[in-house]
Amino acid sequence: MKRAKIAELSVYLPERVVSNREIEERINTRGQILPPNTLQRLFGIQERRFAASGQQVSDLAAAAALPIVEKVGAANIEFLIFAAACADLIEPATCNIVQHKLGLQCPAMDIKNACNSFTSALMTASSLISAGMCSNVLVVNGEKLSDAIRFEFEDESQLLRHLAALSLGDAGAAALVTKSDDESGICFQKFITRGEHWDLCTIKGGGSMYPHDVSKHYFEGQTTDLKAVLAEISKTFFRQCLAESDWEVGEIQHFFTHQVSIGTTRLIAQLTNVDPFKIEEVFAHCGNTAAASIPLAMHQRLSRGEIQKGDKIAWVGLAAGVSASVQLMIW
Repeated sequence: MKRAKIAELSVYLPERVVSNREIEERINTRGQILPPNTLQRLFGIQERRFAASGQQVSDLAAAAALPIVEKVGAANIEFLIFAAACADLIEPATCNIVQHKLGLQCPAMDIKNACNSFTSALMTASSLISAGMCSNVLVVNGEKLSDAIRFEFEDESQLLRHLAALSLGDAGAAALVTKSDDESGICFQKFITRGEHWDLCTIKGGGSMYPHDVSKHYFEGQTTDLKAVLAEISKTFFRQCLAESDWEVGEIQHFFTHQVSIGTTRLIAQLTNVDPFKIEEVFAHCGNTAAASIPLAMHQRLSRGEIQKGDKIAWVGLAAGVSASVQLMIW
């Protein structure tokens, strides 16, 4: 079976940097009070990026993907997958808009799986490569989560339900998945879903449950309960995947996981016995960027030249729903 690999990785961060102070002051002028440094104390965040009001999700995805398309040529992209928690519209699929903006002619589709959208798309892209159906698959992501942040609250309980949203940030990411001609590439992939926990973290508006209730278009969650569920899954599932893949945790040089807070990332490291220095943190300056967080972290480490040929890499995806994924690859 042909092994697939990530041949190119690119990201996009909007220009506007938004500090914690700006967020806290915006809330404090609307009837609720957030003491100074609340967000950094609770989450470890210092700042995040917000897209301009006129920028769409597809713009973020296209901006991230453009360097790859320019490098390999639009005619050489055989399949496009848009993978994100966010979207331009309910109908049509956002991939159509991204395809048009990038000037591509290939088939395209969306994959939506909350913060595991990109990891799910990587699994799909690698399957297309391994099956011999495609040679070059472009996976793109755009997350404009700033639109899902609530800044006005009726009472303290509502503020608490929406508090985690204050750490959200905007970003885009893209990866070119191709066939490997050596031992490099994706060696192991496994996904699990625990749908009984679907209501722990939601944006409920826009679907058939709440089609017209604008108050449901904001991110809210039972973050303590979600953290406990994901922590337990991380501990058992990651160890199971290592056993099935015949990898040892000490062999892994680079560990990239979805980041919802610095404290949670460090807890995941502790539960999986991963050296914290092997984890690339982007949360403090980017916030929770949903499905963009793992490619953002890997791109940051790549840009410093710290990932070498033959290095072993782990992607550990964690998402609302809830779902988890482990993807092991050799660079």
